[in-house]
Amino acid sequence: MAGVMAALACCAAVVFRWVQPALVPFSVLPVVALVTGGLLRPRAAAASMGGYALIGLAGVPVFASPPFGGAVYIFKPTFGFILGYVAAAWTVAQVRRRLGLTPLRAAVATLAGVAALYAVGLPYLYLVLRVYAGQTLDLARLLEIGFWPFIALDALKALVAAALVVQVAPRLGAGE
Repeated sequence: MAGVMAALACCAAVVFRWVQPALVPFSVLPVVALVTGGLLRPRAAAASMGGYALIGLAGVPVFASPPFGGAVYIFKPTFGFILGYVAAAWTVAQVRRRLGLTPLRAAVATLAGVAALYAVGLPYLYLVLRVYAGQTLDLARLLEIGFWPFIALDALKALVAAALVVQVAPRLGAGE
């Protein structure tokens, strides 16, 4: 199942390649990462999203923006969010295992996953822009380019993911 979710992440990553006006592109990958956490145990969920990251780093063009893959992608400001998918999947799995599976508890788990995603993605965005790209960047600017334009939609994605988990997990035997 972890491999299936990694493959789904690869497919989901390329869906919106042609619509990328922002520094941090729109993606359905957060939904995949959050659903992965909702359906798998913590280590398997993290391994699944880690597998997706490694596939891209190996050069398979599964990332959302140019160069679409390869080790050079670690210098992209958005790579921290790819790493954040690992943390998000693990967090959702941990919270969901502790709280159980109801619509409200699944929503809490997926929203916690979004928090984990940003907890990894924003510092990485800051480091790459500040240290590697040499840009002057304060917290307000960081939030302006990496948080405010995306958080409402990511919260909505979390609720969609929670609804999917509530429906799919019992069918897969992952509802306990």
